Amino acid sequence: MAGLSGILGSKARRRAADSLYRGLMAAALAPEAYAAGIVADDIDHRMQMVAVHAAVLVWQLPKRVDAELRQMPELVHTRVLDGFDAALREMGVGDASIARKARAMAEHYYGLGVAIVDCLDDGPGRNDKLEKVLERNGVAMPGHCAELAAHVAALAERFEEHSSADFLKGSAPWVAYPAASRRSVAKPRGAP
Repeated sequence: MAGLSGILGSKARRRAADSLYRGLMAAALAPEAYAAGIVADDIDHRMQMVAVHAAVLVWQLPKRVDAELRQMPELVHTRVLDGFDAALREMGVGDASIARKARAMAEHYYGLGVAIVDCLDDGPGRNDKLEKVLERNGVAMPGHCAELAAHVAALAERFEEHSSADFLKGSAPWVAYPAASRRSVAKPRGAP
């Protein structure tokens, strides 16, 4: 019986990770930040926004008591990297160079993710550090790093408050840009 519960738990974890991944991609690729001129609308900046949003998610999951949640970051990373590979193929990148390009994207994804997670762990000082990381990596357009940092910090606050049970169901509190540090300004995805 223990084997059956392990299989069922694994399937539930994969379903939840798939749902978290879909929410992550919807939030990272939502048009608001691109249309507002905060982030350039090109493949490189879209990949960076995926990395930023993934960092918020995978920063929070291992902090939870539930072992299923602590194992989910690996599943989320795998889905993101598979998505990068698929995007490169859709753009017509040839098999000869796809491995090199996918590796470069993965390295940048992990590097930016680690830097964002380090900032998020800083609590009250996170906005200033996030702004510097976003500026150093060229994520936001010049002069807009503070706005994007405030959005990421507000998103992190929402994730800290979100229940583990909801994460286990594949639900995460993504908000459309601009989320701000004030709750009254943060707009849940799908809200008018």
